[in-house]
Amino acid sequence: MTLVGGIEAGGTKFVCGVGTGPGELQTTSFSTTTPDETLDRVAAYFAEHPVARIGVGSFGPLDL
Repeated sequence: MTLVGGIEAGGTKFVCGVGTGPGELQTTSFSTTTPDETLDRVAAYFAEHPVARIGVGSFGPLDL
């Protein structure tokens, strides 16, 4: 099966996960710090867990 990943990017914490479906999911979470430090942690996580695709969920102020 294809391994896929997901990122929930929040203002206070990030959650990264990989799996093949809802029953086969591995996640980790960490506090959001500086943009560089936080994205370095995301990149390191996915370097250890290569995936075919990544989805990102994020929210925040929008400038329409």
